[in-house]
Amino acid sequence: MSADNEASRANEAGTFESLGRKIDERPEVQAAEEALRRARDEFERAQEACNRLREEASHGFPHVREKNVSDLVGAVLAFVRKNPGPGVVGAAAVGYILGRLFRR
Repeated sequence: MSADNEASRANEAGTFESLGRKIDERPEVQAAEEALRRARDEFERAQEACNRLREEASHGFPHVREKNVSDLVGAVLAFVRKNPGPGVVGAAAVGYILGRLFRR
């Protein structure tokens, strides 16, 4: 019986392998594989960009960590007083983003 079981398992393995090849040859499966590859590549690029931005921010803004909130608010208010146009545009952008975040 042992030889029969082994032959049966080998036959099943061959059948599954054959079905797997047929499935892999389907255009829908190939398109899905390609879409997954592209998504993975885009995710990796986004992850690299995020890491790069995080690194730049940690090196580019060390003075922000040294200041307290009132100093930062004062600096923002001084900027807005000197440049009211960009201040209004920035406030609108921040308001839009916060609105989108808290809408859900």
